[in-house]
Amino acid sequence: MFVKWTRTVSCGLALVLIFFTAACSGSGGGGKIVNSAEALKEYLDKQPANSPDKPIRVAMNANDLAFEEITAAIISSGKYVNLDLFRSSITTIPEFAFFDLYTEEGCTGLTGIILPNSVTGIETGAFGRCTGLTSITIPTSVTSIGDGAFTECTALTSVTIPNRVTSIGESAFEECTGLKSVTIPNRVTSIGEYAFANCTMLASVTIGKSVISIGTAAFSNCESLKSVTIPSSVTDIGEVAFYGCTSLKSVTIPNSVASIGDGAFMSCSGLTSVTIANKVTNTGRATFARCTSLTTVTIPNSVTVIGDEAFSGCTSLTSITIPDKRKMTHFTQLQS
Repeated sequence: MFVKWTRTVSCGLALVLIFFTAACSGSGGGGKIVNSAEALKEYLDKQPANSPDKPIRVAMNANDLAFEEITAAIISSGKYVNLDLFRSSITTIPEFAFFDLYTEEGCTGLTGIILPNSVTGIETGAFGRCTGLTSITIPTSVTSIGDGAFTECTALTSVTIPNRVTSIGESAFEECTGLKSVTIPNRVTSIGEYAFANCTMLASVTIGKSVISIGTAAFSNCESLKSVTIPSSVTDIGEVAFYGCTSLKSVTIPNSVASIGDGAFMSCSGLTSVTIANKVTNTGRATFARCTSLTTVTIPNSVTVIGDEAFSGCTSLTSITIPDKRKMTHFTQLQS
């Protein structure tokens, strides 16, 4: 069902990041300083086996062309590493920087990374399958987070998205199953398709006041999500945007929203209350289907289209107020 960047490189990116925000002096806490990926490999190969809670600290000055070699050095060593790039002058973390496209293996030994403040973008799949990282602090200089940048961060528990970020790409944090909360800053205008899909522990989401569109399946299957406030800047709620958010209790659709995508709140089995603002003109197909706890619904007079099976399977629905059918261009059976 899901169409995402991982279709081209296989699914299963699990990543967890530690981006240290503390000022970095020397090697970032007494670690080794190396000058090349070759030196990094040589140093790591000489170190004894270690555990994620006792990573090897290494500092180096990287460039855009060095990431493939750095990743290969860490993977081949079998060691757990905290990498300090604070002295580097890089402006982006390039596509699949810590992901091996040939083996489809992530840099699982990367337990922490310090990024320089010169970084403005984190590109597609940059940290694919980096399963050793546990938290993320993205530098305040970052303005964009690419498609699949942090897909399947299974141990990631929190993320702070900098205020300068304006876009969050498709599947950016998809399947971050340990992620518990996220704040989307006010400069972000769009949340990409599947951006936070299948983040099963995500309980709290704050959406910035400039977001215009919530993409297809952006928060689908976030089964721990208890509440969400959709700001008045939003004009488009994509298809299956909140599909399967079984802990969601109530939702208010603001006046700015003109249409609600097909299945947008489908299978939100804990949903008991829905408030639809007066400027919504149509609800999509199966928009609230299988919301088995929903008891009452009031559809405003602005609505001219109620999609097929909009409330199909809402077995607890006892009261529904709808506009004058004569003013509607499309009206079908609400419940089956």
